[in-house]
Amino acid sequence: MTAETINCDSGQILFDGTCVEKPTPELFDSANWPNREAITDGRGAAYFVEHESRRWLLKPYYRGGFIRNLAEKSYVFTGYERSRMFREFRLLQLLRSRELPVPKPVAVLVERSGWRYTGVIILERLESVTSLQHLVEAAAVQATQWQSVGKAIALFHNNGVNHSDLNASNILLRGNEVFIIDFDGCTLVRHSRGSFRRKNLERLHRSLLKQPQFSEGLLSQGWPLLTAAYQSHVSN
Repeated sequence: MTAETINCDSGQILFDGTCVEKPTPELFDSANWPNREAITDGRGAAYFVEHESRRWLLKPYYRGGFIRNLAEKSYVFTGYERSRMFREFRLLQLLRSRELPVPKPVAVLVERSGWRYTGVIILERLESVTSLQHLVEAAAVQATQWQSVGKAIALFHNNGVNHSDLNASNILLRGNEVFIIDFDGCTLVRHSRGSFRRKNLERLHRSLLKQPQFSEGLLSQGWPLLTAAYQSHVSN
């Protein structure tokens, strides 16, 4: 995998040269894509964009929690390599090199304005996938899918991946094939047996409990299947 940086008037772009050649800031503006579909992840708008052979997800970075009321899209600049966009791009490339099921990063843009910065990431679109959240809402999660999710989480934990926002919308399924997305702020932990494992699972459990369909019946059916598969595949 390759990673190149280029300077632009407003900041820097980090990109995979096998996906795109000499990107400019205009590439990251959804208004420049005639074939675009707006979606929402709960924080802000993202877009599926398409042109010729390109089928990408274009996602601006938004803050979450209380701090969003003060600065919705900007962060304190301490260096491009320390920016959330660069870190997520490089983490995704590393995870893909380990053959973990994550989307392929195409490029990120970091735009600096004084001591603040904003950014956008472009990812290759995962085709024919449905989030675990949507499957739960439709009461359509199969037993084998619960088990596949548990196995996938164990695989990430065995590789020391601490997904601090592991929730039902960040787990995508294509049949029994599982992908995990949204690695903004996530880290690699040197000791993979740390308490982050428990915290990740608790975060996922809380997100599932917010779904009425889950708490009404799928809790007793699906969660034990997920955790049993997880325990049988996670390293001790």
